[in-house]
Amino acid sequence: MGEKAEAYLRGESDPMEVHSSRDLYFEVLHRDPYGLENKSYDWSGEDKFVAWMLPIMVLGCIGVWIAQAMGMLGSVGVYAYAMFFTWIGIELLGKYIFSSAILRYNIRINYIRKLALRPWRKLKTYVIPLLLSGAFGLEHAATSAIAGVLIFFFMDILKTIFTEWNQIRRRVPILKHSFLAWDRIEDRPYTLRYDILEDLFRFIVYLPFICIFGKASLLVMIPNLINEFGDGLAEPVGIRFGKHKYRCRSLYYKGKFWNGNFERSLEGSAMVFLVSIIVVAMYASYFSTPQFLVLLAAMPILMTLAEAVSPHTNDGPMLALVGCSTIWAVTSFV
Repeated sequence: MGEKAEAYLRGESDPMEVHSSRDLYFEVLHRDPYGLENKSYDWSGEDKFVAWMLPIMVLGCIGVWIAQAMGMLGSVGVYAYAMFFTWIGIELLGKYIFSSAILRYNIRINYIRKLALRPWRKLKTYVIPLLLSGAFGLEHAATSAIAGVLIFFFMDILKTIFTEWNQIRRRVPILKHSFLAWDRIEDRPYTLRYDILEDLFRFIVYLPFICIFGKASLLVMIPNLINEFGDGLAEPVGIRFGKHKYRCRSLYYKGKFWNGNFERSLEGSAMVFLVSIIVVAMYASYFSTPQFLVLLAAMPILMTLAEAVSPHTNDGPMLALVGCSTIWAVTSFV
């Protein structure tokens, strides 16, 4: 087993090989829990990525605040900001606690990431402004879903950079430890880049549809919830019960685009199908009976296929595009 672990740590194995046995997985994990000592990892790419992304996100925040001050966007009040920072606090606390549990009780990072942390990390940018401005309409909260999504997107990416960038984690032990619960072994050293690019592409998809749907912008929560809970169940189910595997690529891996040898399973994809049915049923009251029936028939199949063909770690944008487009088409033509 030692030779297999050594080969994996030298970067000589397929990324998913670490899941071939429980013993191999935890030997690799405990030899280098945080991935920062692995000589085969090239961190210069992440540093260059952050050097580009950080000023863009800062300028984005400044631009949104200026637009709000000039009355070009709706306001985002103290309640919304308080909820956003509370959500971040819970996320960081959860990461630290679950990281300790992973090392102490030998729990695979994949299970914790998808079943415990993903909804907290991925939903807040959209849930907070959409609920506060749409469903609840709370005073001193978000008067515009678009304004809330814009500012919280930029702020959330900045949070990700300042808590997950390898240069900061090396110097702040509590952040180094906390990131473990999110940092899948097979994604290292690309985890930060994968996450930010997925969030960026999801934002590029969701923002126009929030504008298109207008008062019905809460409908973008349908693909969002399918993404978070369908895909969130797909990976743990696939690792634990998946017998029928199929391959997918990553957008970027080891210096090449559309590269890497990653795995999904039919059993995991079935979770996307099941959750799609449940989520569409939850939103039945937002549609006419013909619209609901068409969505119930089409959405699970389309979302399952979208998740299956999308790149590793970037299924979120594909699910967002397919889900929102389907909802728009059905509400416009049915």
